[in-house]
Amino acid sequence: MKKDIIVISGINMVEGGIFTILDNCLQKISDYSKNKEIKVIALVNDKSKFNYPNIEYIDFSKSKKYWINRLYYEYFYFKKLSKKIKPDIWLSLHDVSPNVVAKKRFLYFHHPTIFYKSTLKDWIFDYKIGVFSIFYNYLFQINLSKNKAVFVQQNWIKKEFENLYHLKNVLVTKPENIQEKDSEEINLDTAKIHFFYPSFPRSFKNFELIGKAAKLLPNSIKNKIEVHLTISKNDNNYSKYIIKKYNFKPLNFIGKISRAEVFGYYKKMDCLLFPSKLETWGLPITEAKGFVKPVLLANLPYAKETIGNYDKVSFFDIENPKELAQLMTDFVNKTIQYQENKFTFDESDQLKDWNSIFDFMLKN
Repeated sequence: MKKDIIVISGINMVEGGIFTILDNCLQKISDYSKNKEIKVIALVNDKSKFNYPNIEYIDFSKSKKYWINRLYYEYFYFKKLSKKIKPDIWLSLHDVSPNVVAKKRFLYFHHPTIFYKSTLKDWIFDYKIGVFSIFYNYLFQINLSKNKAVFVQQNWIKKEFENLYHLKNVLVTKPENIQEKDSEEINLDTAKIHFFYPSFPRSFKNFELIGKAAKLLPNSIKNKIEVHLTISKNDNNYSKYIIKKYNFKPLNFIGKISRAEVFGYYKKMDCLLFPSKLETWGLPITEAKGFVKPVLLANLPYAKETIGNYDKVSFFDIENPKELAQLMTDFVNKTIQYQENKFTFDESDQLKDWNSIFDFMLKN
């Protein structure tokens, strides 16, 4: 019996949340492909980062160096490659619909900047965000209608797609909370209360709100807490700006850490902070919820949909450091009154996990 050939493309997914998406997908399809008549080919930036069996890996190490390389692969080289591989299914995990020859094509969307109105600060600290917010919207629409289905992470994104692009084949599939098997032991001062914000320093991640809120805290609160932020001055211009301006206690700039270390912090932390202005999901929210930890979140639709039904949550205005400072103070003083959150929507167009996505692609 001929095997169905599935190509999973994620050549630019090398760090942070987008790498987690690729890693989780490959982990799941590796297990899914056991005892099934399918062959999986993964297009990745660095195959040494993966050791999941039942997958053939192809490296594209130059794709991240220059944007022109990425465009060349997506719109020229992949057509040649697809004619050679002859895939039954081509799943693009990084937002664009490449020129390929395949029986069925699918797109997994997770890039929030097409919904983002860039500010002067974005252009100053990372011009790519400004360019993306303008250019990516057009790039994203190339070949969009040729996909059998588009998978998005949240219901609000599905509604945006239906309104903006008049699509009728958008399915919601929220990211699975795939817990790490191992976490690294993290030693934190047991006399302190620990807040944690794991995120890569992009200007829309809104680290400065935490800095401004920390300045407003009374000394009695500052002396009782540590706020751990996963950035260093060597990351980019935005991180240099944040650290230069807010380099004071209780902020603790721990730099980039491994996934195992992130989960170590989840175990030891007391509360997650998440002030990001825009996400297509917000994976740390889901992960913190998995550890049943309190969370203080941006008062935005993505955060409310991500946290779902949860008691230990309160929300703050992303432009109001005073409000965040008050919530942090109340948390330390154990006087916080959680706002709680309830979220329901029509689940008829929802795929619950990666296996459901794989089933859908093979059967439809």
